[in-house]
Amino acid sequence: MEDTYYLPNTEPSFINYPVLRDEQANIEAISTYAERAYSALYDYNEAIYDRVDINTDELEQYITLCRQTCSNLGTADRIPYDVLIELRSILAELYRLRQLAAGTDTIGVPDEIKEDEGI
Repeated sequence: MEDTYYLPNTEPSFINYPVLRDEQANIEAISTYAERAYSALYDYNEAIYDRVDINTDELEQYITLCRQTCSNLGTADRIPYDVLIELRSILAELYRLRQLAAGTDTIGVPDEIKEDEGI
């Protein structure tokens, strides 16, 4: 979370956004896990390792934690938008990792749609 949408005197803080105090441990855990996952993907893409070593059970736990944290931040009285935006982008990446781990093409653009097939 390097960039911020806030002016320096209105940066997200515990004073401006009390919900950050409640969710600080979860945000740090999600960020740490995301960095580990991104590192595993980088190592694979750079041919350092021949597979992406990510535990799918742990991935599911962090997806659930990230969804809950996003929900808590999104329903707060005062919403820290740049933290929420960053967490939602992490959540999107975790969903992509889950899709890769499943090895299915259930998410994405279909190849062909016929009128009689329905939805």
